[in-house]
Amino acid sequence: MRRHQKKPAYTVLGAGFVLLLLGFGVLNLFHRDREFSDAENRLLQQKPRWELSAVLDGQFMKNFEAWQTDQFVFRDGWITFRTRVDRILGKNESGGVFLGKDGSLYEKPAAAGKQTRRNLDAVRSFCLRHPEVSSWMMLVPDAAGVKPEELPAFAPVESQRDQLAQISGYLGADVKEISVYDTLREHREEYLYYRTDHHWTTLGAWYAYREAASAMGLEIPGEEEPPLYPVSDSFTGTLASVSGYSAAPDTISVYWPQTRPDLVVSYVEEQEESASLYAAEKLNTRDQYGMFLNGNHPLVKIRTMAESERKLLLIKDSYANCFVPFLTSQFREIVLVDPRYYYGDLESLMKEEEFTDVLFLYNLNTFLGDDVLYLALEESSTEE
Repeated sequence: MRRHQKKPAYTVLGAGFVLLLLGFGVLNLFHRDREFSDAENRLLQQKPRWELSAVLDGQFMKNFEAWQTDQFVFRDGWITFRTRVDRILGKNESGGVFLGKDGSLYEKPAAAGKQTRRNLDAVRSFCLRHPEVSSWMMLVPDAAGVKPEELPAFAPVESQRDQLAQISGYLGADVKEISVYDTLREHREEYLYYRTDHHWTTLGAWYAYREAASAMGLEIPGEEEPPLYPVSDSFTGTLASVSGYSAAPDTISVYWPQTRPDLVVSYVEEQEESASLYAAEKLNTRDQYGMFLNGNHPLVKIRTMAESERKLLLIKDSYANCFVPFLTSQFREIVLVDPRYYYGDLESLMKEEEFTDVLFLYNLNTFLGDDVLYLALEESSTEE
């Protein structure tokens, strides 16, 4: 008798589960796609177009799965709910983010692969095509790479020290490397990385600049400590958003020397200009880190009054945004290209601007899996 009584209950539960799935399927079907996530501060995958070539090489299904994940209805709420359940179960990782022993959030280091080799080959090829300029590369480890002892016990992570050593050996002498790992490791107890975000702080960028200045023949600051001015103590970054974990809000500081060079910042595609490297209005938004150079832009030109004839092309990700202020007294002009948004021809830009130096500045995690950098560099080579 009891066995027969259980069957209706199982049937109701099963039917309810199916209806729940159908309900979310219908909601997702009519849910309007978002282009950008303010919480995660990134572009979201849009519904892919069906193309035979994309189906055959597997790219369509990859994009389709990413679209379903990014556009899932109530996504932000589900992330928070899932994280709370995981914490109850004792998990210390969510969405590729670790909850560190010190209460900070750490992005899981990425693994190197085929894409990494593509990027390295493209960088080396680009630099070999332009022997007339000095070519430099700075790959910056993230917090998990610099402070692995703060990760949860037995966390399965890549060694960024080893990755950087392998990259250095792969590039050889074709590209001059600016190594910052040992310096950041030496100062790891200082506030080098935000607790809630994947970026480094201005202090972290300061220590890296001292290494870059020594390698590139730039003026090394005489101060032992940089003149930093705090502008916000309420920054909550993308690691907190994507993981659902909470951590103490961060402080954002800007580089503010006593003598600041006059300059003009031109956002080329937007046809806007500014006399400042900082956009204070961004401090009133969720993306407070966007105050550095007003966020990410395809092409930015900075003209300075520096007593220098050197002209720099900076090919970069967002790690470079708080690094640039240290460079403005050392170069007459700095041109920033973010390949994620830039669709111009780099070869034409090289000919027009007559650069003396090229610097590739990337967070290591970003560089390892970046799928647009090699295209930007290789496409320029086919049009040479």
